[in-house]
Amino acid sequence: MAMTGNEIRQSFIQFFESKGHKHVRSSSLVPHNDPTILFTNAGMNQFKDYFLGNQKPEFTRAVTSQKVMRAGGKHNDLENVGRTDRHHTFFEMLGNFSFGDYFKKEAIAFAWEYLTVVLGLSPEKLIVSVFEEDQESFDIWHQEMGLPIEKIGKLGKKENFWSMGDTGPCGPCSEIHFQLRPIAEGSSPQKCLEEDDGTFLEIWNLVFMEFNREADGTMTPLPKPSIDTGMGIERIASVVQNFQSNYESDLLSGLVDHILKNAPSPSGSESEQVVSARVIADHIRAAAFLIADGVIPSNEGRGYVIRRIIRRAARHGKELGYQPGFFADLSDIFVPMMSDPYPEISETQEYFKILISQEERRFSSTLSQGIKILDELLATQQEKGVLTIDGEEIFKLYDTYGFPIDLTEDILQDQGLSYDRDSFEAAMARQREMAKSAQDAKKVDLKVSAVYVGLMDKGLGNQYVGGSQLEVQTDILAVIKEGQLTDIISRGDDIEIVLAKSPFYAESGGQVGDKGEINSNEFRVVVYNTQSPVPGLNIVFGRVVSTTTQEVKLSKSSSVNASVSVKQRLETECNHTATHLLQAGLRAVLGDHVKQAGSLVNDEKLRFDFSHYAPVTREQLLDVETFINQRLLENEDVLVEEMSFDDAMKTGAMAIFGEKYGDHVRVVSAGNQSKELCGGSHTSKLGNIGFLKIISEESIASGIRRIEALTGRNALTYVQQNLAVLDDISQRLKVPQTEVTGRVDQLLEQLKEKEKLIEQLQKGAQAAQAAKALDQTKKIGDVQALIMKVDGDVDLKSQALAFQKAMGSGLIMLGKTVAEDKISMVIATSKDLGPKLQAGQLVKELAPIISGKGGGSPTIAQCGGSKPTAWPELVAELEKRVVA
Repeated sequence: MAMTGNEIRQSFIQFFESKGHKHVRSSSLVPHNDPTILFTNAGMNQFKDYFLGNQKPEFTRAVTSQKVMRAGGKHNDLENVGRTDRHHTFFEMLGNFSFGDYFKKEAIAFAWEYLTVVLGLSPEKLIVSVFEEDQESFDIWHQEMGLPIEKIGKLGKKENFWSMGDTGPCGPCSEIHFQLRPIAEGSSPQKCLEEDDGTFLEIWNLVFMEFNREADGTMTPLPKPSIDTGMGIERIASVVQNFQSNYESDLLSGLVDHILKNAPSPSGSESEQVVSARVIADHIRAAAFLIADGVIPSNEGRGYVIRRIIRRAARHGKELGYQPGFFADLSDIFVPMMSDPYPEISETQEYFKILISQEERRFSSTLSQGIKILDELLATQQEKGVLTIDGEEIFKLYDTYGFPIDLTEDILQDQGLSYDRDSFEAAMARQREMAKSAQDAKKVDLKVSAVYVGLMDKGLGNQYVGGSQLEVQTDILAVIKEGQLTDIISRGDDIEIVLAKSPFYAESGGQVGDKGEINSNEFRVVVYNTQSPVPGLNIVFGRVVSTTTQEVKLSKSSSVNASVSVKQRLETECNHTATHLLQAGLRAVLGDHVKQAGSLVNDEKLRFDFSHYAPVTREQLLDVETFINQRLLENEDVLVEEMSFDDAMKTGAMAIFGEKYGDHVRVVSAGNQSKELCGGSHTSKLGNIGFLKIISEESIASGIRRIEALTGRNALTYVQQNLAVLDDISQRLKVPQTEVTGRVDQLLEQLKEKEKLIEQLQKGAQAAQAAKALDQTKKIGDVQALIMKVDGDVDLKSQALAFQKAMGSGLIMLGKTVAEDKISMVIATSKDLGPKLQAGQLVKELAPIISGKGGGSPTIAQCGGSKPTAWPELVAELEKRVVA
């Protein structure tokens, strides 16, 4: 019996573990500290710092089964999903890696052994390709692995040369292909590969990173060549299980079959129904894993991609007769299939269902709105006799309202219409270019300063001791000034210092870097920040504020006293521990779907971002506050333990969205209600926090809320200031503080009644004024007209409407000089005066006389101008038009 997908994943990991590889967990679909890509799109992403030389690996061999997303950005397979046998938005990439350890010979041998021995694929059905200039790989395949020459294809750079970017690590690659059908008569493996005619299926790509490409295009050999391989598990599963399509493998067939079997009223041909089921099956996987990794539907970036995925699935669900809500319910089928290797999707399932249900309802509303807009557009075009709709208009419907283009095409076809595909594609191309430019603008040089890398290469990484010591006698290992190592410092210099033992906490996990001082007999440095640009390297940023001589030359291992600002650190620790309690309180009140999505912790306040689908009510915030402050009163210990990541997960400790964890982690228990993975500093007892007060709650993105809070003295000061304001209000209102709200409501109601009375009096005054003004009406031709200038604080428009109501049929023009060089004018006309005397048209035509602009409706319009002296001219021109 053929291996299942889960068995293939496990066998791959076990095989490479037996070859000395370290099993590294899949990283998040949201790239860690890498703004150059939208999603994790390859197995090597989490090792990029190793390949770039920014960080020394803890191991030289690794094996992963990496979650990968290719929808949005450079790698975007979204539109092909469901229509081909192989394309997916989400898939898993199996990979083995060597960081300066083994190279081509071993990588090729490992791959061949795994495919032919572990998976049992017939060597007769396997061929390989190599880069046409890579004779070394060709020889290994032929001479050492025994492949006949005719089964080794030679291809160009496009197919068999890989690079990380325009510059940086790169190298040839070798691909292993599986034969799907007999080679056509007169053809050959080489020709099949060149023409990509479907005879062979690429199943594994072995990348040999052996060069570094410079900006001028020159390539120099890397001192430590590396290996990066990738094999899609869905693809190899279809091969092992002898299926033509990835969707027929056990990883996807269960979902596809369920969707087709339970479709209420499918439309279209059988093949179209299969496409819809495949799209839905693929997209439920993508949506579930994205949400589990903290991506929330929105109108930009990653959020827009998941929104498109959900809506595309909903659109195909509609084709099969499913009602809104079906996509969320599919998680009950999908989650059990993948929760063993990826428990995070089980943990977020309920939250997933809530978010997806909301999104499906929004899309249902969008469809209704889109159909209405499209109907109005088509009606307008048909009145003009237009049969081909402008592609720009169709694109606007697609881009602005998210209306599916295939649904638009169906509606147009039903009405015997079409649209200009060229202008639609041009608009689509512009959008893609704008998106690419926006992504390019975010690109940064991920190469860490060579100075930092050089320090690590010299073994000058340092030891952080600030968990137990806030003041130490230590040595200076290195000083950096203006990006260069130096041993001379002067007063006023901004410098970076590497200490042998550092008590300063480096900014991480939302906690700000420590401040403090570094002193010696020769100089004093005020520390204003601490960072860790490279793991294992703690760098203190400071300014030299005094020196004993104009220049101080540092000797090797200069001894100094380094001290952290105790007040800042202790208050920061209290705020950090409080964020842990805040998350526990939110989960207790709102539900287990709440997870940290970001934070900022300093000595003044704490800020906590979290996943939640609705505003947090005042009552819920009070419940959260009560939960936390009760824990503070209980004054339990804060315990810090170190253990393996797997053991930490077994204890129920929480991890953070998108955070990268090593094999060993710190687990912080804040009493018995909170347990999280955290590398930050914390207070020793909950009672040290004193008191917590939430000061704000708001939305910062779709599905993400933000709370800001104060603790200790800052919280006390905030409450005292607010109570002082409340006390002042109560004294002014002459009621107790507890009755202030009721008294304010009473006053607001009284104010409302008086405003109504004022409005009635104003209307009465306007009516009286209108009656008086009617004495000034005159006949211009056959039209009753009232033309006058008014003074004072009068709203011309409401005044004109009042006069119009009193007059009935006729025309009114009112003017008011606002300043020496400003005039306002309004015209009101009754409907019976006909199209020649429409207010809006008259204002447009007359406004230039007073150097103004304006407009309005056919019965009331207004404008402002800068030439008050032209009023007589304006009146004369109006009278001329009335009698014309």
